[in-house]
Amino acid sequence: MTEAVLDNGALKVRIDLDQGAEITHLLTPKGENVLFLGDWKSPIHASQSQSYGNQALDWLSSYRGGWQELFPNAGGAGTVMGTPMPFHGDVSRARWTAEWHTDGRDVTVSSGTRLPLSIARRMRLDDKRPVLVLEETITNESALTVPYIWGHHPAFGPPLASPGARIDLPAGRLSTDGGMDTSLVDLVPGSTHRWGKVTGRKGEPIDLSTIPSTPRERLLYIEELSAGWCAIRNPANGIGAGMSWDLADFPSLWFWQEIGGLGFPWYGRSAITALEPSTQTPSHGLEAAIAAGTARSLPPGGKHSVRLVFTLFEATDKPVTAIDADGNVHT
Repeated sequence: MTEAVLDNGALKVRIDLDQGAEITHLLTPKGENVLFLGDWKSPIHASQSQSYGNQALDWLSSYRGGWQELFPNAGGAGTVMGTPMPFHGDVSRARWTAEWHTDGRDVTVSSGTRLPLSIARRMRLDDKRPVLVLEETITNESALTVPYIWGHHPAFGPPLASPGARIDLPAGRLSTDGGMDTSLVDLVPGSTHRWGKVTGRKGEPIDLSTIPSTPRERLLYIEELSAGWCAIRNPANGIGAGMSWDLADFPSLWFWQEIGGLGFPWYGRSAITALEPSTQTPSHGLEAAIAAGTARSLPPGGKHSVRLVFTLFEATDKPVTAIDADGNVHT
């Protein structure tokens, strides 16, 4: 594995350049990884053996958690501009290159895509604070207008996202994915709710802001956010983490929990709570988004830049009320 490492003493970031510049570790000063990362030898990666015969299964075969970049596709596979679009986009499994600006604290990673689009992500650590700034630019390298979906896929796990930990979000309208329905799905597929306390498919009260202690599978889409930020805090051990972004860039938030799922590739081993800023919903892929009129596009030679901030903080029983563009956490 070719790895880039950022470290300022307050936050350590490990990046796998061979697999999508995936952020595999966001480490506290005590060495605790707030991202979920499964140390599984199985299932075997499709790239190391044979295809599973399905784009989603191939992608999931090498999934162990971490934080992926989803571009220019997110969600289901399809065909766009005559080109096959793999599940969750090709850059999430591509080999990226790195250019260092300051050793150990400032690097730009970049990749091309199957469409005539490229992406560059500059990752900078604050001088002293546990704050990581992502400044990203996508570029259309062609003479055509090119569509895209863009999102981030950070999967948080214990010791941060442990049972009883709390999720803080701005108010928003949420809908459940209509195609996800297993014995562990506790909300009616295709139903709509408001963020927070909702009614389950058996009429039971559910508090979505508390990470459950029993197996659960959820895929929700949160829209009409009043601000672009989210946080997970665990008062039991004092670990908190959050993100902020511009709603004009990522107006939607995908909320995914895969806790103790029995199917491939989980087999009861997962403990994931993912909060995923995205350009659109649902997660049906770029081909479907074009048909629905929800895809974004870049004009010939066009560029678009975004900025996201990740921060660690000391968690208490007090809810987070905001995370600003500089990574300051407000309670």
